Amino acid sequence: MIYTFTANPSLDKLFILDKLLVGQYNRGEVARYDPGGKGINVSRCLKALGVESVVLGFFAGSTGDFLINSLRQHGLTVDPIIIDGESRSNITLIESATGQMTKLNEYGPVVDYEAHQSILKKISEKTQIGDIWIISGSALPGLPDDFYASMIEVIKKHGGLTFLDTSGKWLIHGYQATPNLLRINTLEAEIALNRKLTTREELYKAIRMISKRGISLTVISMGSRGALLTDSKSLYDVTAPKVDEKTTVGAGDAMMAMIVYGYVHGWSLEKIAVWSVAAGSASVMQEGTATVTSEQVQPLLDRVNVKKLIIPLMIRIK
Repeated sequence: MIYTFTANPSLDKLFILDKLLVGQYNRGEVARYDPGGKGINVSRCLKALGVESVVLGFFAGSTGDFLINSLRQHGLTVDPIIIDGESRSNITLIESATGQMTKLNEYGPVVDYEAHQSILKKISEKTQIGDIWIISGSALPGLPDDFYASMIEVIKKHGGLTFLDTSGKWLIHGYQATPNLLRINTLEAEIALNRKLTTREELYKAIRMISKRGISLTVISMGSRGALLTDSKSLYDVTAPKVDEKTTVGAGDAMMAMIVYGYVHGWSLEKIAVWSVAAGSASVMQEGTATVTSEQVQPLLDRVNVKKLIIPLMIRIK
């Protein structure tokens, strides 16, 4: 079974306006309403790719009810933890004249100790050998800094696999718990290693250092520049195709979904690398937090450049 965990689900609203006038009245067209949160985005993309998953997370208030019902109407299985408060709404503003994007994200409700313990208990009860848990996004106020690390430890204890995609303090603690897969961006890699990474060669060394902790698959996403992937045996440098970007919201989640898809279908690392980068590129061509399908990804495959690198002996980054 595949599970996605979204600690902080959201209702994502996309507004399109001619130009954002700071300090003035703005009127824009509401282009989309989408259920959001990184784990939810991964589940939606997996569904579009024909792979079933179970959505878990904390949901609150009328917005939480709306999100649960919307996901179920789209054929997703949801196993919610209901908490007090109100699930957040996130607003993305896109200027049609310039394409510039501005995001306004709420913090989300506060989680109490009882809810914190209930999700760990649920994970312990559900996890079976070989299950995949995708832990994505930020956590809610009230959760301890090592919450994701605790999740990883519980899942590993029961024989499950953990795929982690987060940032900040959640990344620092989660990374130290050694997930099976870690997907981060360049900035997050700098935080994890506490050093600046400015060249591709430094990123090559960085991804090797991170994977040395015992992480089976490490991915450093570089946005429009592509990504690096290593399983500690092979290292691939993948250059993304140039596309017309509408929004980058959800691109990393589309990439994660394709990695999971390739993993469950037994693909080689090289094929996973090419398809996942193409999926991220296909995602930025859509409006809002949209899903991507194989039919949208396939035309981009020939435009993805992949290079397999010889893994050198570890050299300390100075």
